[in-house]
Amino acid sequence: MDFKNKLKEFPVIETKKIRLRKLKLEDASEVLKYYSNEMVYRYLDWNGPETLEGSLKMIKMWNKGFDDGWIIRFAICDKVTDKVIGTIFLNEFEGKRAEMGYELSESCWHQGIMSEAIHEVLLFGFKQLGLTRIQAFVCKENIASKDILKKFNFTREGFLRQYECHNVTGKCNDMYVYGLLSTEFED
Repeated sequence: MDFKNKLKEFPVIETKKIRLRKLKLEDASEVLKYYSNEMVYRYLDWNGPETLEGSLKMIKMWNKGFDDGWIIRFAICDKVTDKVIGTIFLNEFEGKRAEMGYELSESCWHQGIMSEAIHEVLLFGFKQLGLTRIQAFVCKENIASKDILKKFNFTREGFLRQYECHNVTGKCNDMYVYGLLSTEFED
């Protein structure tokens, strides 16, 4: 699926607590700050950027990925301060399917922020992009992520043994795959 023909520019979405928008280069220090917390990256397949330069490079790559049509990675921002507190994305577009992933600064956990972000990205994916399926891969140990996907009626569809290998440690993790069809999404 080429989402570029459906979008003239990077979308901005606002909710009660947050703003989802394109990452800016001036967000690099905030991105580096929350990725520096092991609690944030412990279930990812990488440790996040280790320097401000690495954070800038990553933001440029994600924004180029939007221009090239392979990823829509939203900055999750506090609506009042516009400070970046996480990201959420859709990528791996194939047909009418995409993968969703996300992370959030630990200081913002348990405040309903990720629920708002996921709801809006699902709504955007199904209604604006016309996707019929959104899936997510979750580390077996990541209870919070499994719980939030269940909240949105995702179905656990499979167990993938030693599926994702960390690019720093080399440790391979078992993963679950969850899927949600547009017909199952409750707006």
